[in-house]
Amino acid sequence: MSESDNNHITEYLDYYFSLEVPPEYAVLLRGRWGSGKSWFVKNHIEKDKKNEYLYVSLYGVTSYKEIENSFFQQIHPVLASKGMKLAGKILKGLLKTTIKVDLDKDKTENLNISSTVPDINIPDYLKNIDNKKLVFDDLERCSIPIENILGYINQFVENNGLKVIVIANEEEIIKTREPDSTALKGNSYLSIKEKIIGKSFDIQTDINSAIKDFIRIVKIKELKELFEEKVYLLKELFNASGYNNLRHLRQTILDFERFYVFLPKSAFTKPQLIDHIISLFFSLSFELKKGTMIETELDQLFQIDYLMKKKGDRKTDTENIREKYSILKLYHHPVHDGIWKSYFKNGTIDREELKLSIESSNYFRSENTPNWIKLWYYSELDDTDFNSLFKLVYKQFKEKKIENKYELLQIVGVFFSLMMENLIRHKKNDIIDIAKLNILAIKEKGKLKNIKDEEFPGYSSHGLGYQCVATNEIKELINYIQDQISRSQFDDYPKLAEELLNILSESIEKFKDKIILSNSHENLYYEVPILKFISPEDFVQVILKLPNREKKYLGDILEKRYQIAQFNSKLKDELPWLRELVSILNVEKAKLQGKISGNIIIPVLLQSLNKSINILELST
Repeated sequence: MSESDNNHITEYLDYYFSLEVPPEYAVLLRGRWGSGKSWFVKNHIEKDKKNEYLYVSLYGVTSYKEIENSFFQQIHPVLASKGMKLAGKILKGLLKTTIKVDLDKDKTENLNISSTVPDINIPDYLKNIDNKKLVFDDLERCSIPIENILGYINQFVENNGLKVIVIANEEEIIKTREPDSTALKGNSYLSIKEKIIGKSFDIQTDINSAIKDFIRIVKIKELKELFEEKVYLLKELFNASGYNNLRHLRQTILDFERFYVFLPKSAFTKPQLIDHIISLFFSLSFELKKGTMIETELDQLFQIDYLMKKKGDRKTDTENIREKYSILKLYHHPVHDGIWKSYFKNGTIDREELKLSIESSNYFRSENTPNWIKLWYYSELDDTDFNSLFKLVYKQFKEKKIENKYELLQIVGVFFSLMMENLIRHKKNDIIDIAKLNILAIKEKGKLKNIKDEEFPGYSSHGLGYQCVATNEIKELINYIQDQISRSQFDDYPKLAEELLNILSESIEKFKDKIILSNSHENLYYEVPILKFISPEDFVQVILKLPNREKKYLGDILEKRYQIAQFNSKLKDELPWLRELVSILNVEKAKLQGKISGNIIIPVLLQSLNKSINILELST
């Protein structure tokens, strides 16, 4: 839309407000949600230096007093300030003495429906407001019945001779409040509108002016300048969405300001890269705000598995979204899907992960870029380069020289994509078998274990999304890798178990944080059967040295460890350890007869241990 699309409305409002006699009708500005109705009016008010306005949103309004309070605050900002509200009785007294509003006697709204237009009393102080122009926004979202709120507005128009603008999504009103043709008669919206609204206009989305206006509120100078250079791009993305919703555009511009601060300096050395990131951000944001998808589904937009679809298959919602935005049709992106999911779901990003993703993208490819990453972008390679690169990567793969589990999964995914494109002639099962041999080689070198809080494989690695992970063969490979990771973790458990026993002797709270699910960053073993690597005899000796209060507390800790059923399939390996622990403690209890620890504390501890044993026995 051009900037002149709503000029005729501006001209009419100038004419309407200049009338010397009361027009006795209101002007309706209508349009769908997000079309820019409110923005247009607020922009008009800001530019109009001749007239004064009282503006109120009817969104969620349930009583006329809410409207009047809003007007009062605008007319008397000092009286309505927080300082004047420190004593509610004082404010009420001021209202009574200065503007003679009855706040005590009349507890109900004054209604007198004499015809199709209800007659509703308004306070005296609103009957003479210096010829201010009134704006009632969000008519369709008002909780007062439509005929009543229109009757209320009519008092200002007809009885007080004021000039009024009403803003509404009229389609929504008619859809929800005019269910059939009989609604054209009697106290319906359309029949009452006819008596109140003298002129109606459809607001056209003024995208050019809106973008410029929204950019003005950006606080970061460099970003503001960047957006001013990219108006054409923002407009293109807005139009591609097809939602025509300026509210979404404004919110996304403000959201990007927060995302902008996470970008590494290197990103700004590549203008095309910045365009790519802006295009991705706005495309994803528009769809999330519209509700066509949720944050956890974002990775689907970046999957290349749609190449596997057969001709004639019905397009999914995700594919329909991808086709709307040209940027989503690319095979590679500088910011991978896991980062987008983290940002849009949690509002934050790992800066180092974002930097790695961007600097691993094709925008930074060089001679130092690993061969497998170059091969990942196979669709952009020349035939000769492709053949030589594939031979180099496959040779390293076949000779079991891949030393990183994430890199291995990426390579297998690329190979599968190449097979589906008929670019290489290999069998899937052969690729999987060689991949497993690579995993065993990585395990032997001690490089397979997960580090703290690491979750393999995630949604991507090295700034690149995995390819073909939805195939059964690669799913099976991932399960195999995860199983080998679990097995490799056990190699260190005896040493870690010894450390855990030392922690118990020093601090029972730290011991608890290690073995029970919690928000603690020390929460490492809540589903790991590490206790079975501790000698039961050594464990009992540490228990006996604990204060009696802590002996009892230890029973509670161990009992809670086994109360989450979903973890017990892994913790059941501790069952023999628990049984032996009970056996040894029973012997110690007999030795301590006649003492508090022997008569009271250890029996309580044993009771908790026996409960744990029963829970694990039932789960096996």
